[in-house]
Amino acid sequence: MARAPKVLPGPAKTKGFVQAAKGVHVYVGGNGATNFGLILTKEKPVIVDNDIRVRKEFLAGAHKLARKPVGLVLNTHHNFDHTSDNGYYHERGAVSFGVDLITQEMEREEKAGIWVKQMAGRGPDVTPFIGKLHIAPPQVTFEEMITIRYGGRTFQMIYIDHCHTLGDSVVWMPEERILFTGDLVDNRTLPVNRLGNFANWIAAMDILDMFPAKRLVPGHGPLPSQPKAAIKEGREYLLHLRDRTQAALRKAKTPEKAAPLVQMPEYQRWYRYGNVGVNALKMAQELKGKKK
Repeated sequence: MARAPKVLPGPAKTKGFVQAAKGVHVYVGGNGATNFGLILTKEKPVIVDNDIRVRKEFLAGAHKLARKPVGLVLNTHHNFDHTSDNGYYHERGAVSFGVDLITQEMEREEKAGIWVKQMAGRGPDVTPFIGKLHIAPPQVTFEEMITIRYGGRTFQMIYIDHCHTLGDSVVWMPEERILFTGDLVDNRTLPVNRLGNFANWIAAMDILDMFPAKRLVPGHGPLPSQPKAAIKEGREYLLHLRDRTQAALRKAKTPEKAAPLVQMPEYQRWYRYGNVGVNALKMAQELKGKKK
């Protein structure tokens, strides 16, 4: 009988602003909720991602650290919990940046009436925003990469691939060697993959590993002390999910029957452990070449 895999350590219980480097702060959502960056510059601060549902908490801490209005907004991908407060910052003079696929996906989801609704049950209540909040796509878009020099700092936004979403990009600060991964890395937090591509995601982990990062800021979960270790853990989760789903498909044949057979008990201490089943189903559908 095969030995049960060793249960992996759970994430640190962190919430609120933490400092990643001098002048680089991260609002950690806590319990696997979304993280946001706040970077101080010689001009106005720069933020990475945003969510209208936590505006009050984020700005309360940001004002203590920056004491200036936000100048730039950098979006790593299109999801509501990373872009839903773009409009608030636009109205106050901030300029937002993101890969062009973010606009495409935001427009598609708003047209389908799901941009807000699909967040129900995931984080703070979205009911007050259904039918009232509209998308505010990035104002400056790019296809592969854009370099932004602002307030004495350099930000490189780099499109990676269709992984978690169609338009996943990272924010790289080369001088400070800080990498904001968006949801490509969710530290000790099981990912969500409704719209993604697991094969591309696994390959993308090798790309992320090539960045000489001193600090890594994940889309969800606490800041890891070792960037490469966090990337390795994320890659191993995806590989274990793939291998166990392949084994389940040999027994059950169809994705719907195979998914419940996939067990990943070593991740039971991670945030969002309940995602095992839906991720197994998505992986099985990919392996079978079936669309959702």
